[in-house]
Amino acid sequence: MAKKNVSRCSIPVRNGKNELYVKIKNNTAAQKARKLAMKAYDKDSAEKESLPIYLNDKLIKSDILKFGEDKVYKIDVSNVSRKVVFEATQFSGGKGLSVSSKNRGAINAEIGIK
Repeated sequence: MAKKNVSRCSIPVRNGKNELYVKIKNNTAAQKARKLAMKAYDKDSAEKESLPIYLNDKLIKSDILKFGEDKVYKIDVSNVSRKVVFEATQFSGGKGLSVSSKNRGAINAEIGIK
């Protein structure tokens, strides 16, 4: 049976912003492509209703990143006041995510696939 690894991180939402940008880079030691199922939701929400995630203005729920590849995803945070929880599920292995929050520039968080 294939291994499944779920990782979560909290990303602060800047005041007055309607979009949050997350950059994900595949830098696994195994040098393999990784399939990710992604979900984002308001940390303060009891229902944990999914927020829309976009790649190149196309709504997505999953993606495949080749080794060394990085992509920038946009999350609609217009109804979020404090923090967004970003959840990524790796299929067929992986050791989780490493997260680096940013306060400047267009990217709000950089995530590396381990």
